[in-house]
Amino acid sequence: MSTPKVLLAFPPQWSAQNPHFALRGIAGHLRRNGVETVLRDLNIAWFDRIFQPEYLTEVRNRLHLMQEYLGVEARLKELLGETDRQVLIDLQRAKAIEVFMAAKGDLLEALPRQIADAVETMRDPRRFYNPDLLIDALETLDLACQAVSMPYHPARLALNYFEQPDCLMTIENMVVHTEDAANNMFASFYAEVIPSMLAQKPEVIGISINAFSQVLPGLTLARMLREAAGPDVHITIGGNFFERVKDTLANRPRFFEKFADSVAIGEGEHTMLLLARAVHEGRDLDEVPNLLHKTRDADTVGASPVRPVPKMDAIGIQDLEGLPLDKYLSPELVLTIQAGKGCYWGLCSFCDSFWGVTEDEKSLDRLIQEIRHLRDTYGIRHFQLIDEAIRPAMMGAMAQRFIDEKLDITWFSNGRLENGFTPELMQLLYQSGLRLVLWGVETGSPRIHELIKKGVAFERRLPILKGSADAGIWNFAYIFFGFPTETREEAQSTIDMIGANTDIIHSYGRSVFTLGRHSALYRVAEKQGILEVHESFEELSANAHYTIRTDEGMKDDELAEMMARCTTSCEEAYGRGLWFYLRYREFMHLYVQRFGVAWVSDRKVGTHDRPERQYY
Repeated sequence: MSTPKVLLAFPPQWSAQNPHFALRGIAGHLRRNGVETVLRDLNIAWFDRIFQPEYLTEVRNRLHLMQEYLGVEARLKELLGETDRQVLIDLQRAKAIEVFMAAKGDLLEALPRQIADAVETMRDPRRFYNPDLLIDALETLDLACQAVSMPYHPARLALNYFEQPDCLMTIENMVVHTEDAANNMFASFYAEVIPSMLAQKPEVIGISINAFSQVLPGLTLARMLREAAGPDVHITIGGNFFERVKDTLANRPRFFEKFADSVAIGEGEHTMLLLARAVHEGRDLDEVPNLLHKTRDADTVGASPVRPVPKMDAIGIQDLEGLPLDKYLSPELVLTIQAGKGCYWGLCSFCDSFWGVTEDEKSLDRLIQEIRHLRDTYGIRHFQLIDEAIRPAMMGAMAQRFIDEKLDITWFSNGRLENGFTPELMQLLYQSGLRLVLWGVETGSPRIHELIKKGVAFERRLPILKGSADAGIWNFAYIFFGFPTETREEAQSTIDMIGANTDIIHSYGRSVFTLGRHSALYRVAEKQGILEVHESFEELSANAHYTIRTDEGMKDDELAEMMARCTTSCEEAYGRGLWFYLRYREFMHLYVQRFGVAWVSDRKVGTHDRPERQYY
């Protein structure tokens, strides 16, 4: 009996440090169940392509030509009364290129000669663990991303970011931009790689889209595959992003006309297995649970029944076979792994990360089996537990098993600042290999702390952080500004809290509050008189627009000022610490596990020839 064949594709733009969990997890489940599975990490292939001397030489030459001719041609067309969309884009693009070349033209000339050395630094442990070489390499890669973006301005690409500001989160805007090869930086890349994808003769191609930065690149890939593959290949899209807008997609046959035959809703491992079997056997897609799909008349969207997903212990173990492990921009891979799904607290008013996730927990035996498999098969010794939160008791049990099983790994995870994280537990966690915890500190204001319903004692947070620091664990604090009604004084209290406790808050990451459509606050804000929520015309956006009904809180300009003040004040408090320049939690973990908390904390970056830090 023949078996189904699936190709899983992961599009740009995502971190280039490690392969994404979606590819590894779905591949493991499909292969365990006899489905032939091909993996294509197009994200790392994209970065590998643009970080080539030849490619950057072409970019440099193209920018010189555009600097000379683009603005002249666009202004001439404008004088002749041609003011269509492309003319307006070209006028803005010409100005942006002029500014870029004036500021960085000299650096651009040397970029093709420097790029190979920068990439090698990211992959070679002898060079990576030299902070000066690493920071120089990251700045070279930054410049390369900026240069690659400029011919497609206003698009902006970075190692950890992509946006196309003129592309709204609507289906029609996505149709326009995915069909516009002249202004879509990914189109030519896909034209090169799609033939090799179709040469594998898959029956199903699954595209995983997990964040805003992947939406336009991912839908561009989907549209181009639809056109190149024809009706014999089933194109499906999965990932957490489209789970969040499933109600919109259920009423948008236009999406399925242009981009995909189906969209997998929720956790995709088992849905992909059942879909592969249904397509292979020619069965009706209504039999595949948790699926939106194109109907025969194309005027409606089919929605199959929602069914519970299998328990975590029943899902196949991650499988990395076929991924280019030597191409990722890290000397040692730090793989994500899950001990459980969902958040055992789940009441924070600002949070919607639980959406589309079925709460579950792996057995410790299965978790140990998976870690040992990844360690022994692929040499992986560094892990990130990506659980939303792990109970202190569970974390302690995990740690003891890691020690008893002599796994010899290091790991990091999220954490809630609750009393169960005693100094004794933190010591045990350190012994098991824990080197970094990403704590949800959020705010320095008692009032905001209560409004966001953290469910932990405000006054106990710093003592818990001290116990963690004393154990030798690096404490990273999530904070954010702009929660509805937050005042400048309350924002300042958060800044002051960070600056006064750099001995136990070793690093932080700041963000701005956004109102998720699936958050608790979204459901009650209008009832409580806090916010007035507005319907958005961007039907593919998971965030809501709102206005504050009261006079309390910061205006947009005040919020921007406090964000800038946070960066300035904390740079002074930390004294241009090395961690500001490591940027990525995986890199911070690797440095801490190699050198220890004290060394990384004490290491400073000089100001000579060093630009002001760009915040990530």
